[in-house]
Amino acid sequence: MFKYDEKVNISEKLKNNPLFQQRIKGMNFGFLSKRGYYEREDVKKQPALMKEMGVNLVTLNLNVCQDTWCSTKLYLDFEYSVGEDELLEMAKLLHEQGIMVLFKPCMTCLDGQAMGAVQFPETGMQIEGVRVDYRKAWFESYTKCIVYCATLAQKMQAEGFMIGAELLGMEGGYGIDPYWRELVKKVREVYDGAVTYEFTCTSRKRYSLAWFDELDFLAYSYYPPACPRDHIEDPENNPTYTKKDMFEFMLDRRQKMEEICSRFNNKPILFTEYGTRSMHGCIQLPYNITFRGKYDGQEQADFMAASFDVFKAVPYWMGLCWWKWDETQNRPHYHEDPAGDGGFTIQGKPAEKVFKETKL
Repeated sequence: MFKYDEKVNISEKLKNNPLFQQRIKGMNFGFLSKRGYYEREDVKKQPALMKEMGVNLVTLNLNVCQDTWCSTKLYLDFEYSVGEDELLEMAKLLHEQGIMVLFKPCMTCLDGQAMGAVQFPETGMQIEGVRVDYRKAWFESYTKCIVYCATLAQKMQAEGFMIGAELLGMEGGYGIDPYWRELVKKVREVYDGAVTYEFTCTSRKRYSLAWFDELDFLAYSYYPPACPRDHIEDPENNPTYTKKDMFEFMLDRRQKMEEICSRFNNKPILFTEYGTRSMHGCIQLPYNITFRGKYDGQEQADFMAASFDVFKAVPYWMGLCWWKWDETQNRPHYHEDPAGDGGFTIQGKPAEKVFKETKL
């Protein structure tokens, strides 16, 4: 059985949680899925297929909505939010396959803005006697949504629960810290598994994130480049890089992970979003969803293999959740090359074999 180094900070309460008993080869599942998605017969078959590929954890997604990037009211939507019953049933199907569940409510702006765009000014003081605290109003509504989701996490016996993801504009700044601490406190009143929050490289550079001391492990949305970014405007003509090239390019990321975990009290770190598309040149900017070009399944596979080899030597590394198992958005430019699908998924591509055969 896999065992972490003694310097890795895992609370006594959670040392028997399966999340910390093995290295994770996970998948993101159901991102931006609409109501009824997990009830579809073809979707219900996915846990068994994941098991065959060696998946041992899935991030199960739920859209928590607000109308615009500057709305202060959050809610579950009858079109964009999957239902409670289908979530619980899907968690059951995953557990029956021996797959752990990390429940991930995703704040979704229905004006199409990214979740990181949500932000508000501090309480105004320009007009005497007029005080409108938008941030307080948003956190009050957001907290109600997340505590509700935490009760679902408890019902589904999820091994982990994410209290938020990539909410850059609301992660730090004057007066923000107490809101997050209070949210974690309320979540722990209804949920007894491992609690985390998904941050980005911009998050850690911009804010102190002192409230991360409330978390049980670090969840990192991480898309490191595996080659120089010198063909961003022309990714199709990016040079061909081997697995060895990518490994050597990313090797210094080991030290970066050590530094990040040391900064946050030696907590273990899980890459809760990690991946690249199967399109040539995407390893320059792995999170990019707009590049157009030619299919390159081997580049994706080599990126995955190099990543496993780089990070498995980091004592704090829990593993990764590949972005992603399924594509719920219609992205026609992923299918322009008849040679293959240029999206993030790996089924039927060389990366599928790498994922299945890699031992962590």
